[in-house]
Amino acid sequence: MHIEADVAVIGGGLVGISIAYGLALQRIDSVVIDEGDSAVRASRGNFGLVWVQGKGLALPAYTGWAIRAAELWPDLAQRLGSRTGIDVSLDQSGGLFFCLTPDAMEQRAADLQTVKEQYGAPYHFEMLDNKELKKLVPEVGDDVAGASYSRYDGHANPIRLLQALHRAYVDLGGRYAPGEGVIGLEQRGGKFVVRTQTRTILATRIVLSAGLGNAGLGDLLGKAVPVKPIRGQIIVTERVRPIFTKAMEQVRQTDNGSIMIGSTWEDVGFDTATTMEANRQMAADAVRLFPILANIRAVRSWSALRIMSPDASPIYEELVPGAFLVTCHSGVSLAAIHSFEVAKWIADGHIPGSMAPFSLSRFDTSATLAP
Repeated sequence: MHIEADVAVIGGGLVGISIAYGLALQRIDSVVIDEGDSAVRASRGNFGLVWVQGKGLALPAYTGWAIRAAELWPDLAQRLGSRTGIDVSLDQSGGLFFCLTPDAMEQRAADLQTVKEQYGAPYHFEMLDNKELKKLVPEVGDDVAGASYSRYDGHANPIRLLQALHRAYVDLGGRYAPGEGVIGLEQRGGKFVVRTQTRTILATRIVLSAGLGNAGLGDLLGKAVPVKPIRGQIIVTERVRPIFTKAMEQVRQTDNGSIMIGSTWEDVGFDTATTMEANRQMAADAVRLFPILANIRAVRSWSALRIMSPDASPIYEELVPGAFLVTCHSGVSLAAIHSFEVAKWIADGHIPGSMAPFSLSRFDTSATLAP
């Protein structure tokens, strides 16, 4: 069996389906090739933040990109809700990053000031001491030094977002091929030939949006894609009454009442195990932040693998003519801009020159593979 399409999107997680949805909005004929649950899915392990503060420290261009993505999010949520009836529970009423010690407060303030100066345009953040912080979050512990606050930040339900994007894409006429791992990729006669276990897909253009799988896909095109897994572990509590109203990076209450606590940053390869050591530390930090959590039961823990580039920022690159690499670890935060702007690049057939800071050229990829 074979399929022909103008664009083949490889990867059906949040990044791939956001782009595919944007292509469908433009009436571009496309197919999404999704490996399925055998893949290392970052999308199912997402904390759900729509986050801006701090982004751009390593790559200054990322700051404006993240702000623009946050600005586009309400339009995405409204469109998905209208088409699918799925409420993705977007809340952009500001976000907090907690600092347990005065030294951590000092470092956080210095980092955000650097981001602001590099950005060179109005950029909002505030450093709140414990007294000021209690006005926003009365439950915070007395020995917490403070937090950084930004009005740009928020959160959404990542599982419902993934569901809504898939449903909207198919409703707009998009084609979805689940359970299809890519085992071959080449150019032949002006087309890309994508082979899976059961079929062949012929496409004029392709999008490599398979997360950690992009490294292997790049190999098939003779290009090195520098992404690696970083494990994050999370604790999830029982459902409780609404306690927290702000988006928070270390502790987040979901719209169903459960509280997510985390997360770790561990360079352990593709190991997705959970560990007692990490759970103890996360629980201790959470109770120090919010003593009220000591009386709330944890019901499960899980881990997932982030897709990390060397500078923790997105990569947008045309690897070979017609083959577009889109990779990042912020699939929720960037969902709207991937749908409304990145999808237009794919439709137009080129990445704008203004996006050069996000290209592979910022890394040493001299060890390019032979095709």
